[in-house]
Amino acid sequence: MGKAVIRQTGYVLAHAPDVLMWQGAAAQQTRRQHPDEPWLAAIPDHLRTFDQAVNYPPNQCYIGNISPGELEAIPRPWLQSDYRGSASAPWGEIYSETILYALLCYVDAFELTAWQASFVSEMQNQLSDHPKLSQRALLEKVVTMSDEALAQQVAEHAEPLWIGKRLVGCVKAAHDLDINLSAHVMLENLVTKASAVLAGWQFSDSQLAQVEYVIECSEEAIGDVNQRGGGNLAKAVAESLRCSQATGIDMRGFCAGPVHALVNAAALVQSGVYKNVLVLAGGSVAKLGMNGRDHIKHGLPLLEDMLGGFALLISEDDGVSPLVNTHVTGRHTVGTGSSPQAVMASLISQPLKAAGMTTADVDKFSVELQNPEITQPAGAGNVPESNYKMIAALSVMEGWLERSELAAFVAKHGMPGFAPTQGHIPSGIPFIGHGLRAIADKSINNFMVVGKGSLFLGRMTSQFDGISVLVERNPGKQVPASQEENAFGNAALRPRIAFTALGSELPVDVLLAAAEQAVDALIPVIIGPVGLPGYPHLPAESLAAAQRIMEQQLASGEVEGAVTLHYNFPLGVATVAQVFSAATGRQMVLASTTGSSDIHPPVAMMRNAVAGLAMADALGIREASVGILNTDGATSAKRLLERLRDAGYPLRFASSGRADGGALMRGNDLIRATPDVMVCDTLTGNLLIKLFSAGQSGGETETLGSGYGIGLGADQKTAIGIISRASGPATISNALRFCALMAKRQLMSCWQHRWKQACACGIDEILREGTPGVAPQSAPTEAVSPPKTVLDDEIHGIDILQLEDAKLCLWQAGIYAETGMGCTGPVLMINQQQRAEALTHLQSYLN
Repeated sequence: MGKAVIRQTGYVLAHAPDVLMWQGAAAQQTRRQHPDEPWLAAIPDHLRTFDQAVNYPPNQCYIGNISPGELEAIPRPWLQSDYRGSASAPWGEIYSETILYALLCYVDAFELTAWQASFVSEMQNQLSDHPKLSQRALLEKVVTMSDEALAQQVAEHAEPLWIGKRLVGCVKAAHDLDINLSAHVMLENLVTKASAVLAGWQFSDSQLAQVEYVIECSEEAIGDVNQRGGGNLAKAVAESLRCSQATGIDMRGFCAGPVHALVNAAALVQSGVYKNVLVLAGGSVAKLGMNGRDHIKHGLPLLEDMLGGFALLISEDDGVSPLVNTHVTGRHTVGTGSSPQAVMASLISQPLKAAGMTTADVDKFSVELQNPEITQPAGAGNVPESNYKMIAALSVMEGWLERSELAAFVAKHGMPGFAPTQGHIPSGIPFIGHGLRAIADKSINNFMVVGKGSLFLGRMTSQFDGISVLVERNPGKQVPASQEENAFGNAALRPRIAFTALGSELPVDVLLAAAEQAVDALIPVIIGPVGLPGYPHLPAESLAAAQRIMEQQLASGEVEGAVTLHYNFPLGVATVAQVFSAATGRQMVLASTTGSSDIHPPVAMMRNAVAGLAMADALGIREASVGILNTDGATSAKRLLERLRDAGYPLRFASSGRADGGALMRGNDLIRATPDVMVCDTLTGNLLIKLFSAGQSGGETETLGSGYGIGLGADQKTAIGIISRASGPATISNALRFCALMAKRQLMSCWQHRWKQACACGIDEILREGTPGVAPQSAPTEAVSPPKTVLDDEIHGIDILQLEDAKLCLWQAGIYAETGMGCTGPVLMINQQQRAEALTHLQSYLN
């Protein structure tokens, strides 16, 4: 039997305050029975603006801009946080109510919606400003009405659609008598469909085109009087997503439904029935404002103003993406019973014991992750915390944990709740995106997704329901080096490599031609104004925009590496390249060529040596020899490396080809490629890579080599290869091939392994002792990072010795900044809107 992986995730929220007010079940039912209830009149004063909803930390966590750990570090109440976030994220987005309404137009196949003409223009304006949705014709079939006609439709029982006090549209009934096709039910169904489509659009069109089966697992029942709940929302969503090769089915299980869908999708892929299955769900109108009465009673905003959606792409084993281990699946059976102990044992301890595991072997449990700021005012308590305490108590009963360790277990294996109370949305699913990233970062090895539900809601049984499954690191497919070239020829094994095809001295069509020359080794994902026919294309009109998209693609795992130019790596990251001697044909690793691993040359060269050895490992060079280019700081670097070697680090020095030998390399050794790894400072390395690559063209164009290499160091987790504006077509094609090869050979894992070895041998202490004290007395001594913001601007011209202090100066002023190192030298990366204020502070500090 095969294996199934979670290839990618998508999470969306749609701000819907007016839908909450008029169609949320709590408000609507109260309005029918007791229209004079005071809390109904108070609703408008307790609605959040879109910016407030975007900046709310739990919402930022749901779409992936901050991790659960970062959320936990933000003091509660989160409502009072001054955090500033972005509506877009690596694997998701928060949409306005206006865009939600535009999606209702798009998914309406029976002209059930009608709109005010002036509001259609407003929808179009918001769509035109959206980087992704502007490319889609969402309003082609829009139906408009006069204000009088809209009011008449609402008077005749159409569902009104409001923006504030303005009636902008309506949803009509699909049948005069059938309550299953009433206007309200049609609105609920259209909203679920629309939000599911938004979740699916977090994936590329090329991915969606490969989907063969869709499982929709929300809570809405689609059908008419003759077959209530018999409809297929999954296929309707697949049609809107243009999954032309897909069929599908709805899967309902109340809150546990999504985890049932995940396990079923994995089983379908493992069995070979389908290769790519899309699991998704849209939001629930009924749940909007569900606890609104209590929130208003406590003077809180109506926090249940967000419709949630998600999408998971379950695919055949690619050797990289985390596996869905269906051998570790818990289930609440008919005979289990409904006591908390019985439920948790069936979902947690029983499947773990069957696999020879304990709860200590699971790094994170993803349970019902409702936001406690929503549930506690309504008297439901902190749901995730209660679940983690039950798992800890169960571990004590099983003898896996001491009672004194309960609190520590909860802190280590749990997380704060951050999901909106959308029924099916919170139960286990929201952490999957974070879990995939944590596995990729090697901070965890696995996590268990737990979905639970109460079946008595359907009044057919008092049974409880629950299901769990383990998601774990992929051990990878081992491809022998001798078969690597054949493996590259298989489309299923070719890595996806992003390429920012703009910003060069070459025309875009030449860049695309260079990428096309490498398609036998990789699948190019073109980011730029024009795509390559037959391959994925992500539109971007500037290099800065392209690199932001590139970073999102890397963070989400959509691509396995990237090649770009003029990229500002943060301080601590330098690129390592592969070069060949023109005289001997010998291969040599040049560490480093651009970026900066440290501001002090000897320390930087020591870090560069470790990075160079990591690349040598990935290239298959056994017991690689290390030579140090005889530049300023080389002798000090050699002493530091000798201390590391003497502490047990596996390092073998090369011997110069000159008569006197030694580990310090001369110019002759560069020409002959004497060492396997040539260590140098960045400025010298940058000059050398230009000589190696552009020496035969008179310096005009880089005609040889594979670019400036890939960034290694500090917290760099993804493979980003660098070319320059002067890189010629052959160099660009080779750089793409080299990035693909390093992805296949798991360069980033080699780097992490090498650095872990170095840390075990005391490299941190050695580096501290080798770092001179150069900070000025006026340098900031303490600074706490302000909340992270989008970094879309750069400040140049700061001396590298003052770069870190300049960052701390801005932090003290409440301005978030990060240090970077690009082809033009050191930079501070800031938010464009804070540029003027940042310059004022820096001028005062640096002068």
